Amino acid sequence: MMALLLTWLCWPWLAWRARAARATPVRRILLIQTAKIGDMLCATPVIAALRAAYPHAELTVLHDPITSRIIAHQPGLRRLAQPARAFRGLAGRRALLRLLRDGQYDTVLTLSPNLSFWLAPFWAGAARRWSIVPTWPGRTLAAARACLSDGEAHQPGELVLDTLARLLSRHGVTLGRDKQIHLADSAAAALAALHLPAGRAIGLGVSAANKLKELGVPKLVEVCQRLLAASDAHLVLIGSGGDSPLAQAIASQVNSPRLIDATGRFQLDELPALLQRLDGYVGVDSGITYLADTVHTPIVTVVGPTDPREQRALGQRVIRIAPVDLPCYPCAFVFATPSRCHTGTRACIESISAQQIADAALSLLDADADRKAPV
Repeated sequence: MMALLLTWLCWPWLAWRARAARATPVRRILLIQTAKIGDMLCATPVIAALRAAYPHAELTVLHDPITSRIIAHQPGLRRLAQPARAFRGLAGRRALLRLLRDGQYDTVLTLSPNLSFWLAPFWAGAARRWSIVPTWPGRTLAAARACLSDGEAHQPGELVLDTLARLLSRHGVTLGRDKQIHLADSAAAALAALHLPAGRAIGLGVSAANKLKELGVPKLVEVCQRLLAASDAHLVLIGSGGDSPLAQAIASQVNSPRLIDATGRFQLDELPALLQRLDGYVGVDSGITYLADTVHTPIVTVVGPTDPREQRALGQRVIRIAPVDLPCYPCAFVFATPSRCHTGTRACIESISAQQIADAALSLLDADADRKAPV
């Protein structure tokens, strides 16, 4: 709050400087997206749109280190990897202000709105300060909106990309919906090292960064058992190295040679090679689900507490399994995400049966077989 009060005290000078900078052409753009993997993948259409609209401008992305490999191979893109917490408090805001001044950015587009990311570009003298505005901003953030040169409020139940499209269209930028990732040179070798047998294969995500969304070991075990009993497909457990204990617990209970543990075997920019090989992927609203969607893998997604109208896999072969008749659903939104269940039941996950999930995955296999069948 003190930072906002100081901004009001200096408002005449800051506003005068901002007006004087309006004629500055777009030469150096900073895109701020400090959220996690899925959000960064959903930001790749924005990167493509900015590059198309301003081909001669230098484009830099300020992002969380965890998403580095999502944009690592984008040609000509500068990256600044910093966790969002690095800019908290007075010291963090001063560090952000130095970063902006050193970069001499004339245009700042914020996809991860917070007080620091709205005040610092104003103080740094950026000519254009654009941002998406959260669905329900708090009083302090709402008061800071005047520091933006342009903002667009996200409406409840609206696809975030549609909100951004309205904002960017006012500046001659046409936003598409196609996500992008460039594979690492090592991707093919990583896939070969897995020794995945020929034939059909289904991937299963074993966890989520937000534990509120996880299916849990018992449900995943039952899903695996049902899929193995009803199909000839191999099953591939997918996750980071930290998910290996969960994968081992699942594998020990399923006990099948057709179950393959791929957790920790792929970097993020290698994983698309595996996902492209799959006939389907089963997951929750997590980064790997969006990665599978990016490479057009058929998906079954258990949406859990999230509102898929705001952000979702947009592919043509996506089956969403959502809770029915729950008064608490949805409770997780793009700009307001809880980390625990306020009812203590996780009913949005627990009410979804393993049979529902397995049947949906089997329907993807059937549809794929029909699509490939000779006429």
